[in-house]
Amino acid sequence: MKAFLFAVGLLALLGCSDNSQRYHNARFDFSLQLPSDMQWREDYLGSALVIEPRADSALAGKLRYLSVDVNDAKATTNSLEDYSQFRLSELQRFARRSEIHQRETRSLAGYPAQRLRASVQFGAQENTLLLYYLLADGRGYTLTAAFVPNSDQNSTAQVDALIGSLRLPTP
Repeated sequence: MKAFLFAVGLLALLGCSDNSQRYHNARFDFSLQLPSDMQWREDYLGSALVIEPRADSALAGKLRYLSVDVNDAKATTNSLEDYSQFRLSELQRFARRSEIHQRETRSLAGYPAQRLRASVQFGAQENTLLLYYLLADGRGYTLTAAFVPNSDQNSTAQVDALIGSLRLPTP
């Protein structure tokens, strides 16, 4: 009987090795592969989507949130560089202090994207931010991951992978 229960438990464990789910936002037609230990809210605090780790998540106490903001791209922000500068200036307008540590161009959802790492202080709260900016089909996308200060590289890699699962409609 113990061998049978062990075999059933092992099969259940192997069958559930990927507890993620594909989230789809119908309003803005984007999707992300979300781990099962994440919770989310749509249209929350001005963002299309806000994702937070559950208490039992490996990212709990490290990642504060990941937000996805979608805007119509204005004529003045018709290039990725213009859009990222515009969004960054909006962020810095509300910050008491901000410092960009890294800036690079990457591909995200088949489009060029700006990826930035920054330290930002809003009021008394310090954050390490991972920011992605991209333009696609007349829309600007901003993905903002807020970590506690001095977050570890493993947490950043996990969130980078989550952001990397972003899918947009094929142009």
